[in-house]
Amino acid sequence: MLAADPLPEAGPLPEPDPVFEPDPVVAGGAELVLATAPAAVPGVPARLADTLDGLVRAGKAPSTWRAYDADWRHFHAWCAQEGLGDLPASAVTVAGYIAALADAGYAPSTIRRRLAAISVAHQLAHAVNPTGAAEVSAVWNGIRRSRGVAPSRKAALDTSLLSRVVAGLDDAVLADVRDRALLLVGFAGCLRRSELVGLNTADLVETDDGLVVTVRRSKTDQEAAGAQVGLSYGSYRPTCPVRAWRAWVAAAAGAGVPLAGGPAFRGINRHGQVGAVRLYPGSVARIVQRRVAAAGLDPADFAGHSLRSGFATAAARAGVTDRSIMRQGRWRSAASLESYVRAGRLFDADNPSGRVGL
Repeated sequence: MLAADPLPEAGPLPEPDPVFEPDPVVAGGAELVLATAPAAVPGVPARLADTLDGLVRAGKAPSTWRAYDADWRHFHAWCAQEGLGDLPASAVTVAGYIAALADAGYAPSTIRRRLAAISVAHQLAHAVNPTGAAEVSAVWNGIRRSRGVAPSRKAALDTSLLSRVVAGLDDAVLADVRDRALLLVGFAGCLRRSELVGLNTADLVETDDGLVVTVRRSKTDQEAAGAQVGLSYGSYRPTCPVRAWRAWVAAAAGAGVPLAGGPAFRGINRHGQVGAVRLYPGSVARIVQRRVAAAGLDPADFAGHSLRSGFATAAARAGVTDRSIMRQGRWRSAASLESYVRAGRLFDADNPSGRVGL
């Protein structure tokens, strides 16, 4: 049903990182409609419309559809403001839209995702897709060359910085105990924030060698084949992910909320009570930023992904092979890993600037 990304020159469209957002609100018919009316597709019985819609949605992560819905609403509103048609939209309209986005300062990555949403909307409506037209390609190429397409990256929370952050946590404070476990498990497991908050207690099994963490679904495993990651005991008790996890389980039980059978990481209210609902992916970023700020670092430099990038950077600096880092972080290719480990290997033994006799 869906065609390929209309912008192959820029590479495949990345799945947006899952963030908690309310379900899209239908506003003036602007929501990206996924259910295909039987009248539009001869031979599809009306009784299968809901099933068809559900299967189409299951083909991508919910966060991806939320992003597409939001992007489509933005395009719809812009077209209404300019008095232009949005479905079907002409190539000139789409070219003018992305030019307006660039003029307003939107990042190329955001513009590219908006184009993808427009493409998907037209494909689902069986309308001519304007995003691959010469007019759109010409403007898009101009945006890429004038603005650049390098993503803005947050700082990596490597071993030294993470040790500094967790050193300020108080083992007598329940939220601090939880955050120590969340930060250390997320770092040592090289987990994406959605993977971290998606863990259930049963997914972390303590063995003589350390913690065996089962990641049941991830950004690169939408079919939920699952993967297991090993977390070794740390050399130092304050930064040991296994001991930190054990302490969080014990502290939650002591507070009257055994974690067994439920989410591994949960909210804690202002009265210090542990909730039953798991944290949202966006909560990881807020916890990271709050804790780095308390350690005297600029919170604007860090995000939830800083744990994953910090592990890759630290592992590369320690001489760990790409293959081992890829296995821990479940990267599919060395090319995907390269941007993470480059910083950790800038001054390794192969750096030529140290070998030219200066």
